Amino acid sequence: MHNIYLFQPQYTSIFNGEKTYWIPYSIGCLWSYVKQFDHIDKNFECPELFFRRDHPADIIKRLDNPKLCGFSCYIWNEKYCLHVAEEIKKQWPECIIVFGGEQPDQSFLDYDFIDSLAQYEGEENFLEILECILDNKKIPKTFPKRRLHDLDIPSPYTEGIFDKIIKDNPNAKWNMTFETNRGCPFSCTFCNWGSLTQSKIKRFNLERVEKDLEWCIGKPITYLFAADANFGIFKERDLEIARVIKRVAALSEIDAVNLQYTKNSNETVFEIAKEMDHLSRGITVSVQSMNQPTLEAIKRTNLAFDNIDHVMSIAKKYKIKTYSEMILGLPLETIDSWKDGLCELLELGQHDSIDVWFAQLLQNSELAHPDTVKQYGIKSVVAQDYITLNNYNYWEDVPEQINIINATNTMTTEQMAECYIYAWMIINFHINGYSQIYSKYLNKVKKIPYRTFYDLLWQELNSPTNNQLQKHVKFLRDTIYKYLMMIIEPSLLNS
Repeated sequence: MHNIYLFQPQYTSIFNGEKTYWIPYSIGCLWSYVKQFDHIDKNFECPELFFRRDHPADIIKRLDNPKLCGFSCYIWNEKYCLHVAEEIKKQWPECIIVFGGEQPDQSFLDYDFIDSLAQYEGEENFLEILECILDNKKIPKTFPKRRLHDLDIPSPYTEGIFDKIIKDNPNAKWNMTFETNRGCPFSCTFCNWGSLTQSKIKRFNLERVEKDLEWCIGKPITYLFAADANFGIFKERDLEIARVIKRVAALSEIDAVNLQYTKNSNETVFEIAKEMDHLSRGITVSVQSMNQPTLEAIKRTNLAFDNIDHVMSIAKKYKIKTYSEMILGLPLETIDSWKDGLCELLELGQHDSIDVWFAQLLQNSELAHPDTVKQYGIKSVVAQDYITLNNYNYWEDVPEQINIINATNTMTTEQMAECYIYAWMIINFHINGYSQIYSKYLNKVKKIPYRTFYDLLWQELNSPTNNQLQKHVKFLRDTIYKYLMMIIEPSLLNS
């Protein structure tokens, strides 16, 4: 019997004074898939699924002559996984180390302790790896772009894959990931989702989805996260699933649900949100940018501005909150197009919520490709503290790193800092309500554009006559600039 160990480590959160972990869904899918085959089930055992960032020395002590260690890797655990894998290889040189997930690319094979790279959907690749071990065949370094033809496969939930980790952590609460389909029909260059799934959507049968959700009942699951890229794209089916979620939540400890709604929202999405009631956090009105050349560059030409206006009117009809995300640092965005875009969102009726993120160069995304980087003059910086906020009780000697854009050939780093603080002004003054009523009145009654109003407020905030406000805004802008340039103050090094 060969021992294999699977890793999908996540940060530990504290919510209402209780530890909260993520159920390691991806590696659970791999193990439940291969266990259905007798020749695998009789010859392999998985004594432990690693789901948190434990101290590597503790992990080494818990391993028993590992034949294979597999790592599901993304931006929140890449460096940690690499460190643990290297330590395992030192202790057991013959142990086979396999990396998979959305993050790894061909460069991972440059690490001499990694034996194989299993990208894309992993079930069939993982099966081949284990069969190679049984047949004493050489494990391929890489695998083709495989996708399951049929999603009628065992579920890690109903197969009991996670029962042990829940039993072994009786005082913990859990976040649960679930799928109703796989794939994404969009090809946004800043994302690696569509490229990894070849754009086609395949659906799990409704009975499996319902049973997965019902698995929550009687267990300390408090948060559901739907891994679908476009929930609501299958109208009647997804509305039915929403009703199942609501029913299960009423019978369990679930108090919040995060659905990744379809990119072009429709009325069905609002019907789903209304059905979800208090469990929903609102509807995403996806924009990323309001600049047409930028949308063409990132392959988001499917976004129609008149549709945003329509969506906002539907939101009022259903009395559902909406939120929009803007990504700063995308190709062809300028300081003027960014400010115009934020204010255009207000003109179209987005007064509930706007979030701003720095553009990331995700591995396996088109935006990170050298040709794209060269074409748009993209410059970037490695940030080490971008995703660990509000996470606790984890081993942090190896911080994670994210490559964020800090300049392009149409926007300097100084301009990016100003754009970020301009958005800070919109979010804090308009979205939070300090100037919303007044600016709405001037916009509707006096026909004063939001851009005019907030440019005047921007001037006022930066005026030396408002000494304290001006100092505060300057401090924020300087802080963002230093962050984007990774300039560390000597005082911070001594703190």
